[in-house]
Parts: sequence; C-alpha cells; structure tokens
Amino acid sequence: MKKKKICILTQSHLCRNPRVVKESIALAGAGFEVVILTTFTYPDLLAEDLKLIDHPAITLKGVVNMIPSQAPGWYRFKERLVRRLAGEAIARFGAETAFALGYDYRRNLNAAVREKADLYTCHQEISTVIGCKLLRRGFKVAFDFEDWYSHDLLPEANRSRPVGLLEKYEKIALRQGMFSYTTSKALANALGDFAGALPPHVLPNVFPYSDRDRLDNRIIDRKDLSIPSIHWYSQTIGPGRGLEFLVETLADVTTPVELHLRGNIYRNFSEDLDKLFPYDKGHKLFTHPLVPHNELLSRIAEHDVGLATEEYTPDSRNLTITNKILQYLQGGIAVVASDTLGQQEVAQQAPEAVMLFRNKDRNSLANLLNGLLHDRDRLLKARQASSDAARDNFCWERQAPRLISWISEILKP
Repeated sequence: MKKKKICILTQSHLCRNPRVVKESIALAGAGFEVVILTTFTYPDLLAEDLKLIDHPAITLKGVVNMIPSQAPGWYRFKERLVRRLAGEAIARFGAETAFALGYDYRRNLNAAVREKADLYTCHQEISTVIGCKLLRRGFKVAFDFEDWYSHDLLPEANRSRPVGLLEKYEKIALRQGMFSYTTSKALANALGDFAGALPPHVLPNVFPYSDRDRLDNRIIDRKDLSIPSIHWYSQTIGPGRGLEFLVETLADVTTPVELHLRGNIYRNFSEDLDKLFPYDKGHKLFTHPLVPHNELLSRIAEHDVGLATEEYTPDSRNLTITNKILQYLQGGIAVVASDTLGQQEVAQQAPEAVMLFRNKDRNSLANLLNGLLHDRDRLLKARQASSDAARDNFCWERQAPRLISWISEILKP
C-alpha cells in the first residue's frame, strides 16, 4: 500500500525551526512519506538541517536557494530587490503583497502544487498564504500557527510588513483549513475569537525528553561554579525582550550571579547593556553566540536558572508558550518567567519549577530572585521539579501522538 504523502511548507532553515524537525520525524516514524519545502540561505545551516532530518522517509527540498555558491548572482539579487521593493511599497503606499513575506512566492506556490500531497501542513508566514491558495485548488491543508503572525511584532517593525494581508489569510486558514494547531490554550482561544472559528488544537512546542540522554555534562559557559548562574537565550540579543529591565533589576539582587545571554547581538546592544549592568554588586555578564541545535540543551543544563522575560506586547508574545521556557524544563533548571498568559499556563501545571513575576515589576522580580538564589535547597528542588515536569508532561513523546492522530483522522479513506 502506497504511503500517504505529507508536504510541510516552511521558509527557514530547519535548525532554526525545531517544530518542523519534530513534526517531520514523528510523521515519518508513523509511516508517512514526508517532503519539506523551504528556503536555503546559509551553507552552514543547511549542513545542520541535513543532519537533523536524516531519515529515509523525509525529503528536504530547497525550493528557493539563496546560497551564493549554489544560486546565480542575478537570481539572488532579483529576489532581494523584489522583497525590498515590496516592503517599501507597504511602508510608503500601503500596497500589501505576499512578496514582502519571503523570497520567490510564486516559485514556492508552484512547487507545492507539483507535490500533489495528500496533506499539506503550513508553518510560518508565507506558507500560510500559500496554504490558503492550495485550499482554493482543492488540496487538503492544515496550518500550524507557531505564532500569531499578524500580531507578532511591535508597530515600528510592522511598517514594511503586509499585516492586513496576513490577517486576511489567517482567517481563511482558521475557518477553512482541515484543522489548525498552535502553541498554547491562550493563543488558541484568541485565534478562534479573531477568526470567528473554533479554536485551533493545542500542541505545545515541547522537545523530546530522550534528548537528555545526549547531555555532554560539560561546563563551558560558566566561569565561577561557586555562584548561581542565570541563562537566557533567543535568536537575537536586542531591545524589546525585557533584557534592559532584567539588568536593571539585578542591582536589587543581593546574591552575586553570573548572567549568560545567548544569541546574535543586535547592533550595539551589548554596549547598551554593559553600561546598565551592575558590576558593582558582584554580578557578572557574559554573552555567547548561538550553538547548534543538538548542543543547546547541554548548554542550558549547566546553569541553575532559566529566564523567560516575555512581555505583554505584541499579542503573540503574551499568548504563546515560547521554546525557551520548555527547553529550560527539559534541561532541568529552575524557571523564572514573566506572568504572560502563555507562561501562566506552564506555571499552573508545574508550579514548583516555574516561578512567575509581574511583568515590568522590578520589586516582584528582585524578590523572587533573592528568595530563590539565597536558598540553595529551594533552588535544587526547583531544578528537580523542572526535570520531572518535562518527563511527565512537557515532552514531545507525550505530544507527538496527538498530532499523528489528528492527521491520521483527516487522511482516513
């Protein structure tokens, strides 16, 4: 009997989009043929991608290839120009098009149609638009709302983004897709209200608990094991992520700590933080570059506390459950998190591991950190509770069967 084909549409390297990696491996393991259509941009990231989905039932295709050694210079120049002009048209004239969302929208759409898959699952922005086009052509399409794309950035960052167009296609996806799923109950309810549709299924962006078997047990980030260590990571170390507030709050924390930030530094932001940082209180600040996906958990696990300083705006940040809070649980470190609606969901299910502070309330965060860092036994218990929560609930082993059941139901003869 021929395998059912599932085509996953995305627009970024898989090593920067672990949700697609987990989905593809789970579906391949369940007996489906999986094809992933995406954009190749960097050769080193592509090498990581190929290692992550090394499975005979998974095929990775770079529909759009922007790697200099693999794509003609004229093509890369054209696509960058088109995308830039599309963004300028939005900023200056309000003329919204899908070309502002990614490279070569038409090539992506045509490639998806050629796959003639039994089901398409759409991740990220441009794939949401393409998925709606596929629906009009009679294909079965599901949508993974990894974020609320039209409500995912601050106003100044939206000047050149087709927000109205995204809202239009998000509503089509939520109303007409075979099914949709997202990262938290709070975000699911908001999306349902927004579209006047049933809320999407909830599939937290958890990770396999079995990944802990590959922890390297090395100390690479930390410099002084005699003092507690706090870890924060994201793709970008920059403004709008609560880091300025965090650094200012450390002036009120009495136990000296190491603060480790991991990500790509935005412009001169490290200098801005350095000026704010309270070195005179005995605290130390370290920044680290991103590491390969298979190394991140080991680097998280060597610390004591993971910080999730999400803010109430934009809406998506308030409503979602981010990767970091779930990877902190997986790494077995205590979690200190702002009280966004999404993070409240995790704290309700793992109250001994996840401790909330009132967002932007300096006293609230300082009191929490002082109580936790001063009491070594409490910190150790929180770390154990974190690992237990990941094993018992917040792990891919418990969530993947739900995704497979949704898809199997749709593809029944």
